[in-house]
Amino acid sequence: MVNVAASRPVGRPSDADVTRRILEATISLVAESGYGDLKLERVAKRAGCGKTAIYRRYSDKADLVAAAAMSVLALGELPNTGSLAGDLLEHALVNSVNQERAGVAPGESNGLLAIFEPAVFARLWDQFFRARRDQGVAIIDRGIARGEIAADTDPDLLLDTIAGLTLYRQTVKQIEIPRSHYAAVIAALVATPPRKVSA
Repeated sequence: MVNVAASRPVGRPSDADVTRRILEATISLVAESGYGDLKLERVAKRAGCGKTAIYRRYSDKADLVAAAAMSVLALGELPNTGSLAGDLLEHALVNSVNQERAGVAPGESNGLLAIFEPAVFARLWDQFFRARRDQGVAIIDRGIARGEIAADTDPDLLLDTIAGLTLYRQTVKQIEIPRSHYAAVIAALVATPPRKVSA
């Protein structure tokens, strides 16, 4: 747990410092008790500020939790290893790191579950998940252009399969996924990709 109050400097804090403390307090409280039990009064108390400081920055609880998530999630660079399988592997490893960051600590899944709350996810889709998906589609389009994968590959299904591996195995089952396992799954998907279904 982040002890925000103990690390607070003496004197009037800057806006950036207050924001940092609010986000850190939110992350630690969500990790402890989940999204449903998160109260802005508790965030304010732990951050050492008033509720008005929170409402000046965030419209509601979902907005606050989305901002807290964005403070730890990394979009990552568009990989360019020279191969489709290599690029998909690097893309998947960013997902793995992000799920660890969202969980806050080993064995904790409250933080990760919070980002899938409908109101939070809607905000994160616009700010983060859409960009991650677009990166994945760009990787697959580049692979199609190089002739590494079929032109009628369904990019959403392929990307969701890789992301699902991370979500279920790493988060639900609490099993660390070695790089070699990602590579094996990605190699199988590239060799026999899911295809778009005609309407």
